[in-house]
Amino acid sequence: MPSNYHKNYTKKSWKQKGLNLDNFEYIYEKYINSTHCELCNNEYEGNQNKQMEHNHETGEFRNIVCRSCNQKKADKKIRKDNTSGYIGIYKELNKKLKQGFNWKFSVYLNGKRKTIKTSTDLEWLIKFADKWKKDNNYIT
Repeated sequence: MPSNYHKNYTKKSWKQKGLNLDNFEYIYEKYINSTHCELCNNEYEGNQNKQMEHNHETGEFRNIVCRSCNQKKADKKIRKDNTSGYIGIYKELNKKLKQGFNWKFSVYLNGKRKTIKTSTDLEWLIKFADKWKKDNNYIT
């Protein structure tokens, strides 16, 4: 059984990620004892692959899933540094440019963030990102 330190650390971490903790004891026990993804039924490849799937607007817990299934969920939270309002596109400071920043379009491929394209033109980059996602059958 995990230590109280682990339990308290987990509670704090989930709270910071926006998870509603009304049923923490139940969710924690389910998480600790979970061995397979509740969506694809694949066995977890270590604890780093086990994730809490929840509604990012309400914090409501839904499933314990693998990293791959969690990244495919449609309501994936927009990053805090994302000022574009578009999932996957965010501002990156760049002092070499006249306006001091550019826009970066990134996606998760095989569990790692990959930059696809950068541009100073946000509208163009959004159109590019939409086309790239469609052409590559990428689900956010």
